[in-house]
Amino acid sequence: MSAAIKEIAGRSKTLIILHRIYDNWRRRRAFQSGQTTTAYGSTHEFWSLEKSVSYIDRVYREYLDYAGLTPAAVAGKRILEVGPGDNFGVALKFIVAGAAQVVCLDKFYSERNQEQQTRIYRELRQQLSPEQAELFDDAIKLNGEIKLNPERIEYIYGHGVEEADQILKPASFDFIVSRAVIHNVYDLDRGFAAMDRLLAPGGYTLHKIDFSDENMFSSRGMHPLTFLTIPESIYRLMARDSGKPNRKLINEYREQMRKRGYEARIFVSAVVGVGVLTPHKERIERGVDYGQGTVALIEEIRPQLAQPYRKLAEEDLAAAGIFLVGRKPQ
Repeated sequence: MSAAIKEIAGRSKTLIILHRIYDNWRRRRAFQSGQTTTAYGSTHEFWSLEKSVSYIDRVYREYLDYAGLTPAAVAGKRILEVGPGDNFGVALKFIVAGAAQVVCLDKFYSERNQEQQTRIYRELRQQLSPEQAELFDDAIKLNGEIKLNPERIEYIYGHGVEEADQILKPASFDFIVSRAVIHNVYDLDRGFAAMDRLLAPGGYTLHKIDFSDENMFSSRGMHPLTFLTIPESIYRLMARDSGKPNRKLINEYREQMRKRGYEARIFVSAVVGVGVLTPHKERIERGVDYGQGTVALIEEIRPQLAQPYRKLAEEDLAAAGIFLVGRKPQ
């Protein structure tokens, strides 16, 4: 295909939809045939050592900060990290804070560069006290190869979170955490039901969730909410099996927490037309967190939105991402 044809195809909503349907079909067939390795999730492959270490520190810190916890809260606890991608740095941060075990669960095995990963782990270790380094060394060995101690960090791939309760013991985790993962869980209700069964009473579920289209249409110069205009029957064919956005917005996560009786705080992490909101806020307001530009974007496309997005409140459509903090009833 020539560059000119690719350019035309990239600016056609219909052709993008057809491509995504094909890609979804292709990925489903591959997974069903046992092909679970993917470049998706291999984020550290393209980063500098400094950026990787900084990212790991930030992810770990946000889990505790937005939940209002200190590192002492994870001491002796079991943690399920959903979607660790190509690195176990966050799991190691929990281990050196005193966690008993971290189970890392991924649907796909993310490709990784072993030499690069070793450099990241060694840099993380250099930051530790002697006592913390001892915990680190008990969890991972870096002698020529990377070897996990499954009693401290267990890695499971080939299973999505929707079926995690079928392979892991019920009520066996005190924390379930994820970053940039839950928005790819197409059957959201099934995913949260599985996590609910795995979480011990009083346990925390902590998730950083993106509401963007992951560049499906917006990277082609189209409206950032274009993906919300596609009827569900068609979008399912585009996204269900390929790790594309589930199109569940902030109202859906409120409902997931409400129906399970969880104490919940939902922080808006990004705003349409604005970008990342730092610090994240529990409530966003017109004139404070976003302006007329965001309002115009929403109202421009609202008549074209598929149900049930068309009738959503302005502030719900304006939220482009959230940090979800939920606590299961005792």
